[in-house]
Amino acid sequence: MATPTQQPTRETRARRPRDMALSMLVLLVPVFLIVAFYRYLGHETPPTVDPGEAYGSVQRAGQFELLKPEGLPPGWRIASATYTDGVLRLGFNAPDDGALQLAESANPASVLVPAVVGQDAHADGEVTIAGAQWQRYSQGRPGERAIVQTTGPRTVIIVGQAKEGQLQQLAESLKP
Repeated sequence: MATPTQQPTRETRARRPRDMALSMLVLLVPVFLIVAFYRYLGHETPPTVDPGEAYGSVQRAGQFELLKPEGLPPGWRIASATYTDGVLRLGFNAPDDGALQLAESANPASVLVPAVVGQDAHADGEVTIAGAQWQRYSQGRPGERAIVQTTGPRTVIIVGQAKEGQLQQLAESLKP
């Protein structure tokens, strides 16, 4: 006896690309609306961190005189602040998408520069900023610039992917 062949029903037939595109559209519309609403509320601005606790740790340790950034123009934000193993590290978001790190320590430059700027970093000139001599470093981490100052028992390094002027602006703002 011959078995009847079954005709595919509407439910078992393969999905068409058009159906998949419509399904994706239904899923993507709410995602775009949520992102637009999030931006409208102003949640695109990176958070700002209060460095007070890290400053307190440096002062309690008493290894070096702390320099703090003061009077930076609008658009500068402190994104991170830590004091670990005798090194204060402040991360900054500068205007125009600059990203900088300020490192201060009682460690000598010969120890701190390879750790912060990179093993291959080498000095390539001096620059005077606010009456103080800073050493430029290059060949550290790719795409980054660095300036270093050693005064007494303190080494200060400013490094990051930013314009030369932003490095200098941060250095000028450092006050005891």
